[in-house]
Formats: sequence, structure tokens, C-alpha cells
Amino acid sequence: MRSISKDKYLMAGAITVGIFLLGLFLGLAIEGKRVNYIESVSRKQNLEFSSLQLQYAFIDQLSQEKNCLAVQKTFEQNINSLESTRIRLENFDRDATLNKNELDILKNEYLLAQIRYWLLAERTRELCGSDIVSVLYFFSDEEECPDCEKQAFVLTYLKKRFKDRLLIFSFDSKFEEEPMIPLLKNTYDTKKFPTIVIEGKPKPGFQSKESILKEICTYYREKPEDCIKNGSS
Repeated sequence: MRSISKDKYLMAGAITVGIFLLGLFLGLAIEGKRVNYIESVSRKQNLEFSSLQLQYAFIDQLSQEKNCLAVQKTFEQNINSLESTRIRLENFDRDATLNKNELDILKNEYLLAQIRYWLLAERTRELCGSDIVSVLYFFSDEEECPDCEKQAFVLTYLKKRFKDRLLIFSFDSKFEEEPMIPLLKNTYDTKKFPTIVIEGKPKPGFQSKESILKEICTYYREKPEDCIKNGSS
């Protein structure tokens, strides 16, 4: 009887160890896929950065040739690509449990990509007179900024309405490992969250859809439908 009990314990122990190892290997395999995903996105982002630098250098030549249509179309394609990357990053951030360093690298690259696209947008507007409005959105964690989720919802709604004519660039105020974050915060004297900056004008605290509409509509030469409906000018 003792021999049988001993065999049962050994078998139970072996099964337990086997389940543990299986879970460990499965976890490593899943995390390995996440690492590969980050590396793939990073390579793609680096290529986009190189392309963007070339576009920025070439944009002066295009403007001299008065080929602004080509410039604007290229810029719009890049903005769409940036938005797709944002969605993938949000999904990864929601699911990831390990490899925080790799996730931070991806966040940093995305942040820098936003700043580059924002600068390119300003340059495109300067050279081609693009009828667009830029909004910078500074957010923080739920403890410091309970209204940030609500503000993000409003901005997402407006983005869907105005599409390519409204450019929204969001920055995590806590991500100060990247020196550009404190630089931007100091530039716009950002101390309260959420804060949105519309065409260089900071607006601290939660901003309603109506208040944002009223502000952004003043910058459009050709008024979008939503501006006309709301009587904004």
C-alpha cells in the first residue's frame, strides 16, 4: 500500500511539474511573439522615419514645382499609417505583461513619429496653404487625470467627423524618459491634465465638444460641415 501511495505521489508530482513547464514554455512562446512584433514594428517605423526625412528634404523642391497636391497626398497617407500604428500600440499595451522595456521603446518611437508628422504638417501648411487644424493632446494616468478618458473620447469623435482636416497628436505626460515631453510641456506651460493645445493655444482642463468646435472652426478658411451646422465661424 505504501508503495502504491508513493507511486501516486510521484505521478502527481510529475504531472504538476509537467503542467508548470508547459505553462512556462507557452508563456515564453507568446512573449516571444510579442518581442517579434515589437521588432517588426520598430523596423517598419525606422523605415517610415527615413522616408519622412527624405520627404521633408524633398518638400521644398516640390513646392518650387508647385506640386503641393503630391505633397498633401503623401502626408495624408503617412498620417493614416501613423493612426494604424497607434491602434496596434494601444492593443499591445492593453495585453502585454512582460517586456516593459521593449514596450517603452515602441512608445518612444511612436511619440517621436508624432512630433515629426506634426512638424511636417506645419511645413506642408506653410508651403502649400493646407486648410488643416492641429491639436496637441497631453494626458496622464487616471489618478492624476480622471477626465482624460472622457477627453480622449471627445477628440476621437471630432477626428472621425473632420478626418484629415483635423490632426490630433497625443502625448503621455508621464513619459518623461523622452526629453521632448518635458520640452513640450514647458513650451505650452502644461501643468494640468488633460490639456489640449489648439494651434499653439493651450487649454487646460476638460474641453467639451462644443468648446473645441468653437475654437477649431475659427481656423478653417473653407468651413467643414460640422462648423456650419453648429454656427461656428
